[in-house]
Amino acid sequence: MSPELIKEVGTFISAYSDLFTSASCSDSELCAEVARKVGQHYRPGVTFFTGGKISRFETQEEATKLVETEMRKNVTLKLGTHLKLLQTKKIESYSSTSALCWLGWQFVPQKGSEHEGKDWKFTNVYGYRAASEGLAAGWEFVLRDEEVESMFAATGMRFDD
Repeated sequence: MSPELIKEVGTFISAYSDLFTSASCSDSELCAEVARKVGQHYRPGVTFFTGGKISRFETQEEATKLVETEMRKNVTLKLGTHLKLLQTKKIESYSSTSALCWLGWQFVPQKGSEHEGKDWKFTNVYGYRAASEGLAAGWEFVLRDEEVESMFAATGMRFDD
């Protein structure tokens, strides 16, 4: 496994996860800007796999729109969208330019929510691709089953409906 690729992926993960700790994540007026920044971390063609559903986005703008929709739904539900990266569980290089990444997250419901203090944890698996062919580095896919399942177990709600 290339130490350079692992370092690159680690830096990318830090920048990505930092976006979800902002207070703006739980503000209906500001979450669009956060979603735009999150969307910049997805490569064109990114695919989300969620409980058997497959969502593919040909452009970063399409992915950004989904992220914003999901963030706004969580804000409307009074959950917010504050995530903490608990751990990079594993980074496994697949090639010299790609890696699989297991990221452990904790969802922190916003203050005043009926779920405040009832955080939940989940792991998503991401496919990373280094910059190539004029495209910036980014996620090519995300496996999000645990994210949806853990939210439902904790709240009885789903963000992917």
